[in-house]
Amino acid sequence: MPLLTRSNSSNMNITRFKSGPIAAVAALSILLSCSKNFTSPQQSSSSNLTTTAVTPAVAATSSYQLIWSDEFNTDGGFDTSKWSFCERGTPAWTKYLTENPAYAYVGSGNLKLRMDNSVITGDSIAYHSGGVKTSGKFNFLYGKVEVRAKFNQGQGSWPAIWMMPDNPVAYGGWPNSGEIDIMEHVNFGSVVYQTVHNATVTSSSGGSSASHAASYNASDYNIYTLVWSPASLQFYVNNVLQYTYSKPAGATYLNWPYDQPFYIILNQSGGAGWPGAITDSNLPFTMDVDYVRVYKNSLLTNGGFETGALSPWTTWGTVSQLVSTDARTGSYAIREQGTGETSIEQSITGLEANTTYRFGGFGKVDTAGQSVLLGVKNYGGSAVDANITSTTYQHNAVLFTTGASNTSATLYYYKPLSGTVFGDDFYLEKMQ
Repeated sequence: MPLLTRSNSSNMNITRFKSGPIAAVAALSILLSCSKNFTSPQQSSSSNLTTTAVTPAVAATSSYQLIWSDEFNTDGGFDTSKWSFCERGTPAWTKYLTENPAYAYVGSGNLKLRMDNSVITGDSIAYHSGGVKTSGKFNFLYGKVEVRAKFNQGQGSWPAIWMMPDNPVAYGGWPNSGEIDIMEHVNFGSVVYQTVHNATVTSSSGGSSASHAASYNASDYNIYTLVWSPASLQFYVNNVLQYTYSKPAGATYLNWPYDQPFYIILNQSGGAGWPGAITDSNLPFTMDVDYVRVYKNSLLTNGGFETGALSPWTTWGTVSQLVSTDARTGSYAIREQGTGETSIEQSITGLEANTTYRFGGFGKVDTAGQSVLLGVKNYGGSAVDANITSTTYQHNAVLFTTGASNTSATLYYYKPLSGTVFGDDFYLEKMQ
């Protein structure tokens, strides 16, 4: 049953056998020989800052914020900045995978995944099937993922929506590092399965005792949702809670390896393993995915700038303003530009003392060789930040733990030198 032998590289094979439902932060080094002495946010005092907007600290209030999505609105090949093909391998679900674009493409507002017995020149296996993954392109830790999809039934069919750890051996080989199955269906079943795998609940044969069978509408689209927090994995079908796997008391990686980033997999497989042999007259098998959306339960206000105003962020330095030309998602992003230092900051109150949080987001620079820092200060410890140097939107994040008497923090997005940088989809989440 599921065995994972894959490196963190996106071009390595996932090896996973399923038999049934029971089934960093980079440091920034800058010479100080410019016309103005370099002063990072962690070194600056408030007397050095030129604030263009004075806004009181914002109380931490959780609300879901979209940080990543694919609406599949452009016909043709899928977006290769977000997805890559799942590779063929020895596990049952990978046995017939192909990278032929006829089996994973976008049409009529859907990602279309297909399995059939057509003949492909140069690839003479009995069947071909399609699958895509975000490995090496997008992963996340905690939040909500929502997938709207429909699929047909047939003997030998096995569509799935699921997640695997970005570091496949963080706690050892499968199942030690975990697996989260948001939806699986086989054959003509009247239910879908939502399943958790780890070293404690998964048997030597590959089944899992942490699985739930849920009713679904076989003739239409359904919404499959995972809400993932530091305390639980909650599975929904059509916005109705179906199953909760809670973090056990005194948990270790053996029963809770779900404290690391995971990536998303969508595939239409079949013909081996759990569903058994295919009845050819039932072909083709298809799964149409209307959208995939990932949200963060963020404590940050206006992290995506979709209010159309910068507030409650404050600014100092040279020019910072909202723009609509370089938004990563939605309508707006922040642009910092000019010949000197620039930063936007937001002070958050109402945090918990002695508690770990994660501040993350997406940024890019206008020209190679530039950089921007995403970081946190004034939380009871030394300032921490992550360097972003990509000319396309790149995700980065930092962890910080509030002090014994600290219930606030200041978040910043800081351009230390001349140039132009952009930022979008910032979030702040509690990690424990």
